[in-house]
Amino acid sequence: MQQKIVHVDSKAFPVEVIFKDRYEVDFYQREYVWEHKQIEDLISDLTNEFLKNWKPGDTTQDTLRYAPYFMGEIVLAEKESGTFAVIDGQQRLTSFMLLMIFLRQRFGSVPGFPGSDLSNLIYANVRGDAVFKLDIPERRECMLSLFNDGAYTLKSNDSISVRNLVERYQDIANCWDDDINENNVNHFAYWLMGNITFSKVWTDSDELAYVIFETMNDRGLSLTQIEMLRSYLLSNIRPQDRNTAIKLYDDAIQSLLAVNTSAKSKLEFEFFKMYFRAQYAEDMSQGPGSTSDFVRIGKGFHRWVREEEASLQLADSDSYLKFIRRLARYADVFCKYHTILAARDTKEYLYLIVNGDYSFTLQPALIIAAVGEDDTDETIIEKMKVISKYLTKVLTWRVWNHWMISQSSMEASIYNLCKAIRGMELNVLRDYLRSDPIELPELNNAPTLNQQNRNRLRVLLALITEIVASESGEPDYLLNKKEIEVEHIWSDHYEEHAAECTDMSDFVGVRNNLGDLLLLPKSFNASYGDDTYEDKVVQYFSQNILAQTLNPLKYTNNPSFLAFKQRSGLAFQPYEHFLRANITERAELYKAILKWNWQ
Repeated sequence: MQQKIVHVDSKAFPVEVIFKDRYEVDFYQREYVWEHKQIEDLISDLTNEFLKNWKPGDTTQDTLRYAPYFMGEIVLAEKESGTFAVIDGQQRLTSFMLLMIFLRQRFGSVPGFPGSDLSNLIYANVRGDAVFKLDIPERRECMLSLFNDGAYTLKSNDSISVRNLVERYQDIANCWDDDINENNVNHFAYWLMGNITFSKVWTDSDELAYVIFETMNDRGLSLTQIEMLRSYLLSNIRPQDRNTAIKLYDDAIQSLLAVNTSAKSKLEFEFFKMYFRAQYAEDMSQGPGSTSDFVRIGKGFHRWVREEEASLQLADSDSYLKFIRRLARYADVFCKYHTILAARDTKEYLYLIVNGDYSFTLQPALIIAAVGEDDTDETIIEKMKVISKYLTKVLTWRVWNHWMISQSSMEASIYNLCKAIRGMELNVLRDYLRSDPIELPELNNAPTLNQQNRNRLRVLLALITEIVASESGEPDYLLNKKEIEVEHIWSDHYEEHAAECTDMSDFVGVRNNLGDLLLLPKSFNASYGDDTYEDKVVQYFSQNILAQTLNPLKYTNNPSFLAFKQRSGLAFQPYEHFLRANITERAELYKAILKWNWQ
């Protein structure tokens, strides 16, 4: 029998070439599993790289000379049908599909925007049917809805991949950096299509494709930054102390790997970058071409340590051993933080959990910065609580005012604060944070619900509700429950409120005002969402405390709540009818609750 000739090839291609082909994912491949952190990192990296090249006055033709950006290898097996099975790279290809759909949705009306070019990379016309370039049957309905409407309503039987697609699409919107806007998004789109490259490794043999994949991912063939740092540090420690150093270092890494988090595979790298930036970096600048400590740590923390051995006081074997011992201690603090976050004990750690629910990933950097070498476990816990409460204020004030809370938008402020609070004594730290070292906006007009901020307002409402609940002796953090959603007090019936609204647009704006919103179980809205307020307010008394305060029954025989009302002076009141003016009053109450909590 004639032996089949196997072909294999490898070459780098830009996105506009990669997405000319059509891809499929075999049924035995894993789901789409990227989490918030991976999307946030992708958006942050692409934004930073693009802004290093773009300058006002550039034409889109100037993007031809912008520096390329490499997205790594994808491994493919070519099928007889002409499509490619993705062996390695599904997560990145899927995420780029979501990014291109988002760009088309968000900026499609900008003059000169290459929407049709992006569309041609997203789907192909196959004999009259629109088929996505990465085509997976169970995801088609969701992807089509995102493509056409920028949103998809999840069903109870949707797969993990579909749920992650929806959440990651929302993350792109939440993480988007407004430095890329109508003034330069056309440049960004052309740069994305023409300057971002993948290394495409493909073969016509499934078996060989998997061999290539396993070879590329064989952990023994390449050293990570963590392993290179380990080798460097150990090489400077005398032989008799080396076993102690090895155990300290390796135990720290194993502890990091054992933390139960969705981003576990990257957690150890996140720790090293946060630790060196929070505890040691002096120059935090992040501008184009910067060679600051911050930038160099991000590019290669192992190399930064070698280059900064003098400033790190690494001079002899004892100093290197002390350096490893210190690193291991802060790794333990980092693990303790993630363990507390996962346990979701909101009675003890409400604000730390709230910040996690805001998907804010830089919280542990501030904690690492504030912890001193000699702090007791009790002091570390108190510092976590002090820092997390202040950080919740920062995030909540920004969310209220529609300011971004993504990593890219707040990294500079957070790490400059890290530098300011390094090793600060607990009482000094309390006083310092009371001075609001990070610029805060005023709590002005109430936020308005939209597709991009729904998750953030969900957390904001959960926080407001929990402040009232805990102060009334009824702590019950709503986001620890399943299927809790943002719901409107006004039903979606314009005709019921036409007398108070100038037109449908005005009605939608009023109805989406924060003062018209509550957190309620999904089942409640299914049962009562279309009812009039006068009918719903009766049912609100069986729900959370913030909903109960609309009902007059809450103001009788509820001594704990009434004591809180008197103690705080907050203007809680029931409503027989809920009119436009009452929505404004309710929003002012929500604002007053936040101000009272941080007075």
